Amino acid sequence: MFRIVSLLLFSFAANAASVDSWLDKMHQAQSMQNYQGSLIIRQNDKLQAIKVKQGVQAGKSWQTLELQTGEDQIIFRKNGQVTTIFPNQKTFTVAVATEQNSMGPLHPALPENRDKLKQLYHLKLGSEDRVANKITQIVQMLPRDNYRYGYTFWLDKKSGLLLKCDLINRKGQVLEQLMYSDIELLDTAPVNQIDESKLITYKKIMLSNDADINSKKWHTENIPAGFMVTRSVKSADKKSSYHLVYSDGMASISVFIEPLKKNQKIMEGSSSMGPINVYSSYINDVHITAIGEVPAPTVRMIAQSMHLAPLSAP
Repeated sequence: MFRIVSLLLFSFAANAASVDSWLDKMHQAQSMQNYQGSLIIRQNDKLQAIKVKQGVQAGKSWQTLELQTGEDQIIFRKNGQVTTIFPNQKTFTVAVATEQNSMGPLHPALPENRDKLKQLYHLKLGSEDRVANKITQIVQMLPRDNYRYGYTFWLDKKSGLLLKCDLINRKGQVLEQLMYSDIELLDTAPVNQIDESKLITYKKIMLSNDADINSKKWHTENIPAGFMVTRSVKSADKKSSYHLVYSDGMASISVFIEPLKKNQKIMEGSSSMGPINVYSSYINDVHITAIGEVPAPTVRMIAQSMHLAPLSAP
């Protein structure tokens, strides 16, 4: 019996070490690997195609995501800023990179907060598979409760680059899939076709990321383990409207708080769009909406327990 227990413990420790080494390899590739490829996002019956490029120069990386379907849009990340360009409207927005908008298409922030995530998810190695004509190692993240979805990652065995990511529910059903259909790993940075000088002729919109003291008065009395406020700002264009973001390091939930307008029709309850769940509720004359790629009970719990409290309250 002792021998069996010892073997099980050894196997568990070896798996944990292997997972950590793969996550290290993934993090290194996401920040230092030059590449270009075509990313496909599948959600229900809808597909979205994105051309992705990443270049590393003088130890710093830049990344472009150019949407090939839907609205013409280019996202450019460089030097701690996220620039979103809308060519048809001759407009672009600029925001300081945050935990949410600094992520690449396939969650490169994962290794940085793995110790916390291990308390919320089971991490384990799976089998090998082929993605974009490359042999990959599968890594699974299975939630320890019912308040978040799980993830399956496919890492290129040679470089560690994340090539595919599935968002899965408790039944193992795929809710959303992101996958490179083709990808080219490069020794040098690809050509960046974005001419930043041309943006001078575009309308520039700065997106504020400054915390607002009044928005911090909003709290939730009931929240799943691991979720914390990562963003709390007052909406620039709406009086007494606030936006809070809760995250466990992988999943995130946006909470929008707006005053009830005169004669506004009250709608309360839940709705969903693929893996995205929404719950709206009212507290006195305030409309609360929670939305995120999490199970329905999670957004409902947060929306129903939001309340206004003094900053000194626990």
